[in-house]
Amino acid sequence: MANELSIAQILTDQYNMNILAATSHKARSARELAFMFDIPLASCYRKLRELSSSGLIEQEGSELTSDGKRYKIYRSRIGCVTLVYEKGTLRVKVDMTYRSTPLEIVQNMATPKSREL
Repeated sequence: MANELSIAQILTDQYNMNILAATSHKARSARELAFMFDIPLASCYRKLRELSSSGLIEQEGSELTSDGKRYKIYRSRIGCVTLVYEKGTLRVKVDMTYRSTPLEIVQNMATPKSREL
């Protein structure tokens, strides 16, 4: 699973949120998602890999096309996301279907990142 800050960054990406929202009630294919949101198919697959490696989406199964080709369908693993920014601190709470306790991320945005020399 990705580190906590990268999950917060993933959740602030518009395409990622579109994909998560569209797959929250129904499993969908990459082709279907790309068409729904006018995303290039290669970019959609990249977003699905990113979401999958972070544990936010999962492959639910696969289906066959009319000509017998198999394709994967994906479903969101997120129940609820709460994002709060207050006095320089970002708080993200992610309720996921496979975790009994929510993932909570707290990041002080005013603290500069350390640089390696």
